[in-house]
Amino acid sequence: MRRSKHRSLILASIPGKEAMGCDLTCQTMEGLSTQVTKASKIRTFSNEAVEYFSYSRIKRGIGLLIIVVAMMGIGLIGTSEATEIPLAKVAKVNKLQMLSANSFGTKDVVFAFKENSRVFMFKKILMPLGFPIIKRYGRYYIDNSDYKSHIKPLFPTTQHNYKKIRVIALDAGHGGEDNGTTAKWYKLQEKSLAMDVCLRLAKLLDRNGYKVILTRLHDKKILLPERTQIANRAKADLFISIHFNSAPLSSASGIETFVLTPSQQASSYEAFSKNICRSFVGNAFDALNIVLGYCLQSSLIQQTSAIDRGVKHSTFTVLRDLKCPGILVECGFLSNREECKKITSPAYRDVLAQSICDGIIKFNDLLSE
Repeated sequence: MRRSKHRSLILASIPGKEAMGCDLTCQTMEGLSTQVTKASKIRTFSNEAVEYFSYSRIKRGIGLLIIVVAMMGIGLIGTSEATEIPLAKVAKVNKLQMLSANSFGTKDVVFAFKENSRVFMFKKILMPLGFPIIKRYGRYYIDNSDYKSHIKPLFPTTQHNYKKIRVIALDAGHGGEDNGTTAKWYKLQEKSLAMDVCLRLAKLLDRNGYKVILTRLHDKKILLPERTQIANRAKADLFISIHFNSAPLSSASGIETFVLTPSQQASSYEAFSKNICRSFVGNAFDALNIVLGYCLQSSLIQQTSAIDRGVKHSTFTVLRDLKCPGILVECGFLSNREECKKITSPAYRDVLAQSICDGIIKFNDLLSE
């Protein structure tokens, strides 16, 4: 006997001449004919059964695949590695409502977005996403990484479990032979303005009970990785880097805040890609960085009335290896004559410092130790 590869079916074999030997003379031709007929019937049944079962399995498999794909397309089911989530589901789970075709939230908490774009706004503050929101089968979808690190942290019901802020590292950008950008109309250098705002901010924070660490006290060049190390050695709970901006077009103006690009996402000025795999020490605080960025950016825009350029993503060296939440603030454009004139005013720099201080206090109030 010989077993078929289909274990449930056993195929009979007919002995060959060599195996039969003298037994062939002892059998009648009628008996041999009967044996051949039985074996042929078994083989015929085996082939038909295999064909039937194979066809049935394929037919059922195709039907099931069509159903699964259709259900995934309309968002009824997903996989553990699903990369997109229906916005309607996000709103429902977090007890929010779709307020219009391009917004959801509540009367006081509004999230707004643009179709096929990374543009996203929270309470009228620009918060660009890592990937665009897309529309498929009449429904809007958001990337899962954006939901986890960018949107969910901003929900009013989200608890932020992090120690209360006590030690803050302030980093005045540039220094020494590194002047940063220069205001050509007023001959002011970025390094001096950044130091000035840091010192004003340090006084305000000290009055509010915070311990302040400065990465540089004088006009001295400090390497970028060393700035991060100073904050980490001091066991800072927060890192704020102060800068001023510049652009080829003199019309560019406004304030923007940068957080470390969330893990698996593209920076704000990069083309988005699903193949981004970089990750840094500072990515452990992706969710808190987004909240911190929003708190400071909203405070700055509200108090200065500057143009909101948003909370953006970047892999700046000073943010990569931080062991605490951290941001980099661009406090305005020295290349814009009107904005530069404001920045040259000590009173305006007081407003900048006060705005950042208020944003830090607001962020600290959201933390539940």
